Amino acid sequence: MITWSRPLLAAAAAASFCDGLAFPWSLSLPRRAAPSASLRAVPLAPVAVGPPGSPAPPAGGRRPIVAGNWKLNPTTRAEAAELLAGLAAGGAGGAAGAEVVVFPPLPFLSDALDVLAGTGIKVGAQNAGSNLKGAFTGETAPSMLASAGCSHVLLGHSERRSLFGETDSSINSRLLACLAEEALTAVLCVGETLDEYEAGLMTSIVDTQLRKGLAGVSAPDLLAGRVVVAYEPVWAIGTGLVATPDQAQAAHVAVRHTLTAMYPGDPAVAATVRIQYGGSVSPDSVAALMAMPDVDGALVGGASLVADSFTKIVSGAGGGGIAAAPAAPSPPKATQQAAVSTAGFAHAPAAFFAVDALAAKGPRKGADVGAPHDAAAALGKAGRTSVGSWWCAAGGWPSPTPRATTEVFYVFSGHGCVTDADGTRSFMGPGDLVVLPKGWAGRWDVLEDLHKVWATADHPDVPGGSTGAVVGPYADFAPQHLTPHGDDGARGPGASRTLVDNGHVRVAVSVVPPGSFPASLPAATTEAFHVLEGVFFLTNPDGSARRCVAGDTVLLPEGWTGHCDVIESAKRIGVIVG
Repeated sequence: MITWSRPLLAAAAAASFCDGLAFPWSLSLPRRAAPSASLRAVPLAPVAVGPPGSPAPPAGGRRPIVAGNWKLNPTTRAEAAELLAGLAAGGAGGAAGAEVVVFPPLPFLSDALDVLAGTGIKVGAQNAGSNLKGAFTGETAPSMLASAGCSHVLLGHSERRSLFGETDSSINSRLLACLAEEALTAVLCVGETLDEYEAGLMTSIVDTQLRKGLAGVSAPDLLAGRVVVAYEPVWAIGTGLVATPDQAQAAHVAVRHTLTAMYPGDPAVAATVRIQYGGSVSPDSVAALMAMPDVDGALVGGASLVADSFTKIVSGAGGGGIAAAPAAPSPPKATQQAAVSTAGFAHAPAAFFAVDALAAKGPRKGADVGAPHDAAAALGKAGRTSVGSWWCAAGGWPSPTPRATTEVFYVFSGHGCVTDADGTRSFMGPGDLVVLPKGWAGRWDVLEDLHKVWATADHPDVPGGSTGAVVGPYADFAPQHLTPHGDDGARGPGASRTLVDNGHVRVAVSVVPPGSFPASLPAATTEAFHVLEGVFFLTNPDGSARRCVAGDTVLLPEGWTGHCDVIESAKRIGVIVG
């Protein structure tokens, strides 16, 4: 039985999930220590690409691509020759599955091309200039690399951005120069820093880097596979930290969402472009990462300097004679992963609210800007609380009728603005938490296709006066902004921050450390929450249980009691109505 790092908190039996989580029974699981480094999980985007009706990946699937970035290694030509000989002997390039590329330092390119000729392992350069020839000391033209026999060029790596001042604009110029050479494929790196990650800006950073990096790139070039995108969370590069498969999947879906928005006339682009994950990939982590439907390979750093390790990674990514399985089309909504009601609470995984799983509702009535149309799905209703998800295309419309309920929502993707009746504007983007109080009226403007998970509270004692929208930026819920409350009995362990509390509806963000403890809600109280990070189990009194991870949404009925076991520190946004 598991031994918890914290004692059972009997005094927390009345703790609410927004104040400090509570969970059930002792699990027959191996003990897992709390992670030594606290990573803020990426807020999960839906596990689908684009608006309702977006195409599934091509029937033939996307061939995995595994690339080894040697960086400034090894130190001598002799060491490079030894590594190349090991790769050639390992046979990774002869596999029927993954495409394999290595990126040695410039002085070793010629040797790499010679040794790896005929092995199936391709050779690329770690960078290229944007000029063809002339007085540009230290630069290497794409045409030079192509004529030497290189097949790929790595562009926009985070080390080039942070250490050498390369910008999205200069990277774009290099990429366009590479695409002018028919023999070259560009690998465009994108990804957020630790500070950006902790501020919940992953989606925005990746979106910006893609839009600027791919400016001027045609849809035919992308459909032809001329560009591979490598998502590399900067906080994971060389640190030994690896994004969880769900985190990697969320980021890769964000990439496809941006591609869908960038190439609306060629929706197949988003389903065709291959996306690698890069960040301390190892033989132990590659299989779980590659099991994600939108992870198409790996950009490997340190492990690519050991021939045996790199060969194992290639095998785990679909090489080693194992053909890559074709990407399956998204199933119809009726067969997609469904929400589960576990004898007490309703639970929906991220895929339940995927954009292509939502039911189209048609054009927005009364729209006066653009041509907005929306789609939605409901998780369920418990007492006075309802939960669901909504997606809407860009556009705007007046909303003059005062709201009859309080709405709380968390923005998965996109940008928007709500304008109060007095003209006050509140802008929102990915990771923001928004409250539209009962009685709110004004205007909605969706600036970029917006997707959210929502909860509404219909409480008769909440006054419906003229009140404005409240927006809590994701950065405001970073650990340093939460109030620790220890084991005070009333709220349980952890820390929290309240955004709105009118005595009947409370909206808060909370973090709970690993531990095992009971939980309950008062008789006339319901709670809904969305998981931002962590792993925990909820168990009902009858023993039925559910594992909850980042991206999941849960609705607890009135007076729910049970138990919770926090395996990895859990962070949630929640709404308590009572």
